[in-house]
Amino acid sequence: MKGITSGRKAHLRLGRQGERLARQVYQRRGCEILACNWRCRYGELDIVVRDGGVLVFAEVKTLRRHQVYRPADNLSRRQLMRDLRSAAAYREMFASGLFPWRFELVEVVRKNRFSVSIKRTVLRHS
Repeated sequence: MKGITSGRKAHLRLGRQGERLARQVYQRRGCEILACNWRCRYGELDIVVRDGGVLVFAEVKTLRRHQVYRPADNLSRRQLMRDLRSAAAYREMFASGLFPWRFELVEVVRKNRFSVSIKRTVLRHS
């Protein structure tokens, strides 16, 4: 990570830990992990899972406890639109658009240990 400050490295490490914990939550719920950090020309999908017959596109936001706002506050409209375009590209490439899908925001808040909460569906398509 040449040229990246130590604060930036810590931020990236925190984000990777949050994504790993979010994957564990999905696996415990019986979901099949299909992709992690899937990239296309529109952006990146943090996690793609199959929950029964539904494709779930998850955006993971991780913060430390001492911050005064929620991780969800960091999801801008611009990023949401990028994620939705990326989800459409994923569906076109791998799912032929036939599966119902939903977009979820996974909020990971670090306390002494990590606690993970999954915010309910932001968008759904059946």
